[in-house]
Amino acid sequence: MVEYFNKKANVSGGFALGSFNSVFSFTGSTNIDAATTKMLSMDGFYIPLAKLQLTRSPLVLQEKVKRAVPTSWDPSSLACFIENFGTHVVTSVTIGGKDVIYIKQHHSSPLSTMEIKNYVQDIGNQRFSDKESHTSSGQIKLKDKASSTICGLDPGLFNSQGIYPQPSNAPCLNGKEDVTVIFRRRGGDDLEQNHTQWAKTVRSSPDVIEMTFYPITALLDGVAGKEHLTRAISLYLEYKPPVEELRYFLEFQIPRIWAPVQDKIPGHQRKEPVCPYLQFSMMGQKLYVSQEQ
Repeated sequence: MVEYFNKKANVSGGFALGSFNSVFSFTGSTNIDAATTKMLSMDGFYIPLAKLQLTRSPLVLQEKVKRAVPTSWDPSSLACFIENFGTHVVTSVTIGGKDVIYIKQHHSSPLSTMEIKNYVQDIGNQRFSDKESHTSSGQIKLKDKASSTICGLDPGLFNSQGIYPQPSNAPCLNGKEDVTVIFRRRGGDDLEQNHTQWAKTVRSSPDVIEMTFYPITALLDGVAGKEHLTRAISLYLEYKPPVEELRYFLEFQIPRIWAPVQDKIPGHQRKEPVCPYLQFSMMGQKLYVSQEQ
């Protein structure tokens, strides 16, 4: 799913975009999110109205941007550059509306791929149905033969936008408690509960529904310090620290020698006795006693 989102945004790499983490309500930590997620699914409608795209080729950065690139590994300057100029250049913007259901299956869920597929289809059929009668209370019968129970369907569940862990009134399956259903809309009048009526309002209230990007470092050929900025951006995109804490995060990426070099250990070299009365070495074989007094 990460690859799918990255491909639509024209972004290379295996890191998750912020939009991906947002729609699935992920933490942004790859290890934490992967450890709790078994499968991801989505179903929805996109209504694109217009697309704005940069046509100038090749793309060229302003000189002030190039001059702002730090020439060394300076965490403060690198963080300042990323905060001021970002990591990518926006190359296109699509406006319109979208109404999408996102399904997140947790590792504790015993449901099979086919069960999840049918579950998503049933929720989608209810969400995107043209029939006004589906806004009233009713029941949904799952297509999957493995379904064991039928639950009453609350219309508000499908006609709103939000996150629904363990939705008690959605179509029921054994193990459905470990599936999170998320409804998200962009554009249109979200007060319109029915999908068909909402779609009619997209033209009067459009929003950004899609963007494509180009890495800013690809436009810095020949600029001193490009390798440092490339590394800083890669770390930022992979671990996603808050931008206000990025400086301190990058400081920990500086190579450090945590154990002292043996020849430089304080006290490693034997020192001459400074006390005239009694001197001995804990590791030595002799006890030196002063006879002056």
